[in-house]
Amino acid sequence: MAAGLLRVASGLVKKLVADNLTLWIDHHAGRFETLDLASRWLFLILLALRIYLDFSGYSDLAIGYARMMGVRLPENFNWPYLARSIDDFWRRWHISLSSWIRDYFYIPLGGSRHGLPRKVANGLIAFAVCGLWHGAAWNFALWGLYHGAGLAVSSSYARSRPGAVVEAGIARVPGLSMALTFLFVALGWLLFFYPADVAWRMTVLLFTL
Repeated sequence: MAAGLLRVASGLVKKLVADNLTLWIDHHAGRFETLDLASRWLFLILLALRIYLDFSGYSDLAIGYARMMGVRLPENFNWPYLARSIDDFWRRWHISLSSWIRDYFYIPLGGSRHGLPRKVANGLIAFAVCGLWHGAAWNFALWGLYHGAGLAVSSSYARSRPGAVVEAGIARVPGLSMALTFLFVALGWLLFFYPADVAWRMTVLLFTL
């Protein structure tokens, strides 16, 4: 009972922080172009933090209430923003959903058993479904395809000689793979929350003064 109550308290705190971040994000989203460069990057980081706290907060509440009734539910988030690659991220993020997509879409489609082109196509289809699971809207589908393409590159680029050189270079810099993975995921959240043209404009503004 005590362990369950602590988990519920953790979920409530996460939800409280997420809801307050939502107020700040919604206030600044409409004036993103007027923000200075540092504030734009702060916006991106807080957007990523908000969705993590929101989703994992819900999971903590479910896990905590179940624990209070003697039921042990599996963990649904495992420090996803510490991932060192896109496939590592999806082993840590929304584990129940990503496992379901893998077991009931990606593997039945053939998984990675029929060569690289088929593997890439299967991944794109599976992640498009993952995106549409969040809602019947183009931005969710594009977000899924974005991650499907990222996962395809992440899991195969090192097979080429240039890719192996890049991978070796990244490995020599501690934390670089984690930072690059977080950047990819965080930019994806713009596509998740906003129409594609708005997300693109916000992305461009992150890299221009």
